[in-house]
Amino acid sequence: MLPPIDPVTFEKNPGFGILYKDLCTKKLNLDGSSKLESKKARVHEEIRRNLHEKKVERAKEDLLLRTLSNLPSKAGDLPLELHQVIEIVTAQLSGAIPDQDRAILKGDVDFFLQHIEHICDALSDHLTVIASHICTIANPLLPPSIPSLSSTAASLLKNATQTSPASYSAEHIELSNLAYQVLNLHRQVAETVIYILESTMCGSIARANKARAELLGNRAKSIELQSRIHTLTHPPPRDFLVALKGFKGDLEKRERELRDREHLTRGSLAMYDRAGRKVLLDIARRKEFLVREIEGVWGEVRRLEGGE
Repeated sequence: MLPPIDPVTFEKNPGFGILYKDLCTKKLNLDGSSKLESKKARVHEEIRRNLHEKKVERAKEDLLLRTLSNLPSKAGDLPLELHQVIEIVTAQLSGAIPDQDRAILKGDVDFFLQHIEHICDALSDHLTVIASHICTIANPLLPPSIPSLSSTAASLLKNATQTSPASYSAEHIELSNLAYQVLNLHRQVAETVIYILESTMCGSIARANKARAELLGNRAKSIELQSRIHTLTHPPPRDFLVALKGFKGDLEKRERELRDREHLTRGSLAMYDRAGRKVLLDIARRKEFLVREIEGVWGEVRRLEGGE
């Protein structure tokens, strides 16, 4: 019986697929045996039939001999004088007694033959009991009759040796193909899940950092405009102007630093997008640092608006 082959193998090797199909259809049977020529097949069938008949005859002889040897202990209606005689005849039929000693046991054999009808009846009853047990084993729910036991046994044997292996082979091939399809679908689902996670998590973090940077720039411009309006409408003292210029220079320096950090952050974010999820922890640490910087800037702005 040929093993199942992956369909992808047939697609990549068309010649092998043709060879496999030829072996399965023309050279081999479903049970893995070779398809011989008709003449050879008839000869083999004749030999197989003769061998089967010899096996059946031999099995019958062995069954009768074993049943006869167990008959004294199984049949309770046999007279005691027949027990020893049956044992002697059984030993003689089994070849346990030499040929030179058979003349001594001629009287026992004659006594066995005189009561052969009674022994046959007991033997038949015992075999009937065994056959009824076999019928129950063959079908516990609906035991077949003893005359139909032979056909039932032949059907079970054919199902166990021919039908079931062939069906099991076909089911095994189908199951192997189904397992390949399931594994392929599992791989596709895993790739899709990884792609979605990377695009949602890394993409959302990058967009959030960009939005925070833009918000910070807009707030800085708004504060600058507010300070200019306040200066034009309320001329401050000279000392305050000097301090304000110094603070403005400091803010411009901070702005340049923040723009440099923004540029570095954008470059880092581009690297993170290419790297994937492995650098999320680094992103989280940088986010915490930016939050602290923003809070510091907001503190400076609030002190400026409060006139400190």
